[in-house]
Amino acid sequence: MCEATAYLTSSGKEKEIMRDVALIEVDGKHLTFIDILGNEKKLQARIKKIDLIQHRVAVEQP
Repeated sequence: MCEATAYLTSSGKEKEIMRDVALIEVDGKHLTFIDILGNEKKLQARIKKIDLIQHRVAVEQP
């Protein structure tokens, strides 16, 4: 499976925000994470790093 786990970095700490992310939509300053069941989370954030080997997406809030 190719899903990823998304993490938010804030004040030097990393917090898991969603597992099994299948799609990330970018709309200006907002990211919408959609998992394999269709659940969505929308954040005002930017992508910091995508590690496809580790299935990790790191984002940060401006």
